[in-house]
Amino acid sequence: MRITAKSALAALSGGLALVLVAACGSSSGSDAGSANGDSLSGQRLVYVNYGGDTLAAAQKAWLEPFARKTAVQVATDSPSDPAKVKAMVQAGNTTWDVIWLDTGNGSQGCGSLYEKRADLGVRIGDIDPKYVADECAVPVSVEQIALVYNTAKFGNNPPAKITDFMDTAKYPGQRLMYNYAAGGLESLLLASGVAPGKLYPLDLNRAASTVKTLGKNLTLDATLAQESQQLESGDFAMCLCYLGRAALSAQKGAPVKVVWNHSFAAWAALYAIKGSKAPKAQAALLNYIATPEAQAAFTKNVPYGPTTPKSKPKVPAIFEEWLPQNNVGKMDGEAAYNSKWWAQNTEQAFSSWAAMTAG
Repeated sequence: MRITAKSALAALSGGLALVLVAACGSSSGSDAGSANGDSLSGQRLVYVNYGGDTLAAAQKAWLEPFARKTAVQVATDSPSDPAKVKAMVQAGNTTWDVIWLDTGNGSQGCGSLYEKRADLGVRIGDIDPKYVADECAVPVSVEQIALVYNTAKFGNNPPAKITDFMDTAKYPGQRLMYNYAAGGLESLLLASGVAPGKLYPLDLNRAASTVKTLGKNLTLDATLAQESQQLESGDFAMCLCYLGRAALSAQKGAPVKVVWNHSFAAWAALYAIKGSKAPKAQAALLNYIATPEAQAAFTKNVPYGPTTPKSKPKVPAIFEEWLPQNNVGKMDGEAAYNSKWWAQNTEQAFSSWAAMTAG
């Protein structure tokens, strides 16, 4: 999605959209409906993520029910942009309230750009601790990246392992990737033959060489919505894709299948931006989303895994084959996001990504 961690996101930023205004009264005294027993009716929030299907899912699963429950007015914006957050906080003019980020970027701003959970009164007891990277994050989505291929291209000889992504002689055709360092670097390194257990520290030089090897066979998609359109048009051979998005494309009839070999698991979190004019509503929304019920509702709309073990999402049958928990035996070693490495190396990794993908 970004050529740099700073620039392209801002260029892609869409207009602010008010998605709902709930007319019902708030539920005083509940986690979602109030903070310290105070009514939230009439308060305003702006929720931000990367747009497209995940924004639509957040609206349906979280924002609309929360607004009905509390009478908080919720608007949305996209895409998530850490540089924009930094600028608004430093200027003392916060216009966003809650943002979806990878935890590498989020951890860097914990305490300076983003509020600590304890200070807001946000509770995450239902969330698996392994996803908690810092004192600010509210983990909400486990996202799998794996090799997705076009079933119309390869007949009875489809790709069978992630390294087939690099074999343009045996499997000719265009490769797709989301233009974003976190997840993109790991997926490329796995495709180049790095074993899941030896992924970190990320070899940025090897990743750059891999991009160069693919050359014009690699298309970097500026948005996940653009990538979904390409999947649905059939104008591709393989993709290192976010499987939740690919599953939605499959639901729409796209000719796609997944190869689970050495897939990569990452997770995203919500952060409360400092300087909000509605901190009680911020806390109430985060407490609402941190529940098993709310996270199950999101997974029903986009098949990314919840971070709450008690969640029991009921998903459409077509989503079952795309959910990681149903396919562990096919992975032959799953790679997982290292939040600590990313918190310490985000700036360097994004700069390196920008340089290797600039051509």
